[in-house]
Amino acid sequence: MNEQLIFLANWVEFAIHPLQLINYSCADGQLFSLTEELTTNLKILKNTFIQQGLINKKQIRSILKCLVDISNTIYNYLHHLALTWNQKNVGPSIKSFYLNALLILEDSLEKVGKLSPQISKLMPATLFARPNLVMALKEHYAIFLSQLDKSNIDLNLRTVVQRGIYQMIQKNGINASNVEYCNSLMSVINRQVYLDTEGLIEILYLNGFNLPEFYFYCVTKYNSCLDNLDGLHEQLVLLLKERDKLICLPQLGELLMLPQLNNTVDQLINFISEKEHFLLKMLKIQRVILQDEKADKSTGKVKVNLSVAQFALFIRMQMEKGLLQKENIGEQFSFFANHFYTHQTTFISAESLRKKSTNVDFSTAQKLKGNLISMLNWLNENYNMSNYKDS
Repeated sequence: MNEQLIFLANWVEFAIHPLQLINYSCADGQLFSLTEELTTNLKILKNTFIQQGLINKKQIRSILKCLVDISNTIYNYLHHLALTWNQKNVGPSIKSFYLNALLILEDSLEKVGKLSPQISKLMPATLFARPNLVMALKEHYAIFLSQLDKSNIDLNLRTVVQRGIYQMIQKNGINASNVEYCNSLMSVINRQVYLDTEGLIEILYLNGFNLPEFYFYCVTKYNSCLDNLDGLHEQLVLLLKERDKLICLPQLGELLMLPQLNNTVDQLINFISEKEHFLLKMLKIQRVILQDEKADKSTGKVKVNLSVAQFALFIRMQMEKGLLQKENIGEQFSFFANHFYTHQTTFISAESLRKKSTNVDFSTAQKLKGNLISMLNWLNENYNMSNYKDS
């Protein structure tokens, strides 16, 4: 099988190269013979793999790829090397020969493709067939754009859909599956009497529009809705409703815009599940915090409006100035840790409190100094301390 493919590729490269045809001063009869030879070679190739029972996906893919490559080679002879042969007397005959060869190859591609339509759909269109495919798609695309103009659709969503379809129409290596998908989606949208943002989103869900840009559009939309809800419970309810909408969608179409990716609905269900998991964790943490706060009140803990580091330095200052005895220091720090808490730390570690009382950074000392000055000012204002000479 591989030998047949290699022979055919070499025959195209050497036997019918423009320079070869010109050197031989090919007459119409000679060109007709070459056409017959091409047809014979293709028949031999087809009969060989059928007779040997080699009709499997790998072989079919190899044959189709080879035929596409050969067609593209001849197309390049016809267009990119036109200056080589077009100025000769035999130019019109050579052009006619190449066009006929391309038609023969298209016919062979169609026949081999019928053996495995799925593989054939994914095979890139030949350079010869591509212009007609793209032209037909662009005509359909123009009607599609006029439908969008008449619809009440979010501009960001319109941009995603419009750009996604256009890029697929223009992409190199467009294949039959791409053409089928674009025509199918545009036809569904064009049939709508009234179309708004939510209606278009549902159509895209059902018709396998799985561009990453569309997924991110939907995720951004969900996040925006969640940001407008303050409560975690309300956010969970919203996510549950959205997941239920996705799960209850009608049967999704088999066609996907990008077959290598999951459909957008499955991706969004996974996103919502992860969000729900995160929110449930947040709720669990909040419940623990509430329980801790209740425990603090029941055990008589006192909240102090200092950071742990500032509180630790405040305790150390009292010890250093004799307001607290420098005895059983560990027990004293344990007492403060067990009976006080800060805004950010419900359970203070006694060991951490003790270490932070000696490992003091400048900002901690500066903030505590500000608090102490504020306390002195309060004494001066409320007890006229500034009137005393020893104040």
